[in-house]
Amino acid sequence: MPGMRRWFTTLLTVVATLALSGITVGAMPTAVAADSPIGRLGDTLRVQDGDLIADVTVLSLEPSEVPPGFGYPPRPPRQQVWKAKVAVQAVQVPNPYAMAVSFQFSGVTPTGDAYQPRNSDAPEALQYGLQNAPQGSAVGGFVYWDCYRDLVSNIVLTNKKTGQRLAQWNV
Repeated sequence: MPGMRRWFTTLLTVVATLALSGITVGAMPTAVAADSPIGRLGDTLRVQDGDLIADVTVLSLEPSEVPPGFGYPPRPPRQQVWKAKVAVQAVQVPNPYAMAVSFQFSGVTPTGDAYQPRNSDAPEALQYGLQNAPQGSAVGGFVYWDCYRDLVSNIVLTNKKTGQRLAQWNV
């Protein structure tokens, strides 16, 4: 039994030493701050998502009438629709619809709510411009949100599939 006690004490010492020195055993992911650009309304930010590169500008944020094809009406208590005017210059895209598949503009409030964009049939909706944006093209349009609680204070561009933050504009 003395050999077992010595072995257990050595194991405990090694584990404690590794824990205190920050060395981890196994493949544990580490938290890394994203290198996503942050700007204000009107700033053009270079967005890179894999082999997709675009210059994106959020030009304005304003209240809106309910656009056609918005679906259910705005929800209480605020019952407001807000829209952001966005311009996108496709610098490098693997195919013309890559940005429509990858980009999602969320409206984030000061209290942490994140409104997801709502589809609409409005001809000036950004979703239609992004569906056919070959390399070198510039498209623009509006992104619509149902702002049912607080108003939007930040517009955040994320990757739809991975959820990675690509850029942020502060109002």
